[in-house]
Amino acid sequence: MAAHWCSCSRSSLLRRPSLGRTWTSSWAGRQLDARVSNLGGACGHRNFAVLTALSLCSQPKRLCHRVRRFVRRRSVEATPLQKGFSSKTMDPAEQLAIAARKAEQLAATLRQGRRPREVTVDPEVAACAAEIRQSILSMKQPVSAVVAADLVAGLSAFAKMRILHTDMLNSLRDLPRKTWMDLSMPIVAEAVTSYAQFQLEDPEFNQYLSDLLVSRGVQRIGAVKLASLTYAAATLNLGAFEGVHSLFAEAFARAELGRLGTFDLSRALWSLARLAPDVYASDTPPWASKLSQALLRQKKPPFGYSLGQVLWALPRLGLLKDSETLWDKVKGQAGREAYAEKLRQAEKSSQAELLRGLAGNCEAAGLQAAVLNAAILRAMAAEQKSAAEQILQLMADRDLWTPVTYRLAARLGSSIKGSPAAPGLTSPGQRAHKYVRALYHALAKAKLGDAASAAAALESFSRRSKRDWLKFGAADEKGEVLEEAWKSLSQGKPRLALEFGTFLGYSATKMVRQLGRDARVISFEMDPEVACLAMNFVELAGLSDVIDVRIGQCEDLVQQLKEELPPGSVDVVYMDHNQMTYHQDLSQLQESGLLSKEVLFAATQSLKPGAPLLLWNLHEAKKAGIFSELDIVSSPDCGFKEMEDWTVLAKATTTRTRSLKRRQAVTTSKAPRELALLAAECNLMRWRTAQGMVDEARWNEFVQYVRDGMQKFAGITSTRDYWPQQRWRDAARKHTYERLDY
Repeated sequence: MAAHWCSCSRSSLLRRPSLGRTWTSSWAGRQLDARVSNLGGACGHRNFAVLTALSLCSQPKRLCHRVRRFVRRRSVEATPLQKGFSSKTMDPAEQLAIAARKAEQLAATLRQGRRPREVTVDPEVAACAAEIRQSILSMKQPVSAVVAADLVAGLSAFAKMRILHTDMLNSLRDLPRKTWMDLSMPIVAEAVTSYAQFQLEDPEFNQYLSDLLVSRGVQRIGAVKLASLTYAAATLNLGAFEGVHSLFAEAFARAELGRLGTFDLSRALWSLARLAPDVYASDTPPWASKLSQALLRQKKPPFGYSLGQVLWALPRLGLLKDSETLWDKVKGQAGREAYAEKLRQAEKSSQAELLRGLAGNCEAAGLQAAVLNAAILRAMAAEQKSAAEQILQLMADRDLWTPVTYRLAARLGSSIKGSPAAPGLTSPGQRAHKYVRALYHALAKAKLGDAASAAAALESFSRRSKRDWLKFGAADEKGEVLEEAWKSLSQGKPRLALEFGTFLGYSATKMVRQLGRDARVISFEMDPEVACLAMNFVELAGLSDVIDVRIGQCEDLVQQLKEELPPGSVDVVYMDHNQMTYHQDLSQLQESGLLSKEVLFAATQSLKPGAPLLLWNLHEAKKAGIFSELDIVSSPDCGFKEMEDWTVLAKATTTRTRSLKRRQAVTTSKAPRELALLAAECNLMRWRTAQGMVDEARWNEFVQYVRDGMQKFAGITSTRDYWPQQRWRDAARKHTYERLDY
């Protein structure tokens, strides 16, 4: 019978009644692994499996799983992938098992100090991906639970390496429900967690996963894996489907939280708040209090991005008191993410004090001065003259007055003597970031109150060397396209523009110059330090009265704006932030009712790094009559002669589009799956660029890959060219891309 347990399918074992207590702890698993390994050294696989089964017959399910893992591990060690093996004679399931194990070994090298760049271009990774693809294409369908487990192992390994494998993702999506039900819950959790890392936009499969989780439940997985699964569900926005939030809320109500550290508790709180259908105004659920108290008891509080997530989640769960307790504990060491969330939540009267706290955490003197100037601006907006005077005195004591500070003091009518003497500080210090140096270059070169002079100073800084290059989406040829579109709206009523991604304030000032001095711009920026730099630049340009820089996540700020502005108020929208959320942010704006009947929508970076889903949605919206005009303009990217980018302009008119009520009822068709995969590759390229893995030549190639993909999968291409020289465009389109993904 023991031999039968080792040779039978795993699905039959899952249906076999337990003969004894099943071990679930990691300690027990390690003991079992050790006993299996010891037996394996003394005899062949078949004999050691039989002996192990006889000695541990009270644990048939865990026994079969551990023995199979050990056999495959030994198989991989005996058959190194780089030396090749005969895939023609090997069973596809066995081939997948060996390749998946090899992928796990390659992913493990990241924990051993190997850099992501080395892993991504490793020939062994390419060979492993090819073997997995070959085994999947040769596999008989439907696959068993054992094969599905190997598929999940391979997908998990590639997710850890941040490499997209299309065949594995498609195979996971095509698994029949019976196979999903036969898999153990830890493997299901690993599958959902790995899939979520690629952030694929697939509403149908997300619905399928939510139904699967609700029907199966999330029992028999540890608290750490439960936290990871909850985070994956929140990342996939599964809270939109019925029963998902209550499923995880009940699971955490029963869970033992002693094994969770600060990081997992922080993610669990954010995930459950994200999955919740509504904000808990007063009645805090017991599971939320349980998680919050466990987090507050931790010796090490959350920091960085995790702290920002917790500060976002706690008020939404009705835990304002816990949020303030945590903030009092960490505000001396809080980072930008935490301050961004606190500033978004704060009233105008308390923002100046928060910015003073942020300035205290800045190392470079130039950045401190810029943040304190922003604090003065917030105090002036809240009519807190005494608070502004206190900050001016503080800056004088520390020799932090800049040309902007002198301008603010004049506006206040302050008698405080500035230091250093006018024009003030024009050098940011040796440890200053490039963005800070760009602002101070403008302070030294531009004329106070002159928007054109200020913009020209930023442009000259960006062009003087590659080290100082700044990615302005509204500069050069793309800027000329945008200026022409904005200027067409300068006549008539004063316009309200909404900008996603302030950066240094360059594009916001350009919008005001084209729309007219009576226009107003509300600009969103998630990084509080960058937002403070932008506020200084806007004041330098003399436009603080018409440009309102707001700090926080765009999704939250749009929701706040909905409560502040009447419907149909926004005439112009410009996006140059996270290209992966362009389509989501536009959809939120459309659903909010804030857009006017003649709104002009503009976005850059649609081809580099790429926004395939936005292009699809706009293309479908024009077909549905939501927009009357759609112009996709091809031009060089800012600062690169042979790198193509697309500027998208979509316009609605009252005479040629549906009425507002009918437009809101229109739903565009679902994007092809190939576009969702292309969008995932664009997102991976953004991450690889941040890791220093992608150079200019690789981007030139990838841009053409995205362009070809839009034409092939959606029939979308540029409507006109705006290139200074035709030969630059021709040279750009000759590049071919060798994929880093599979």
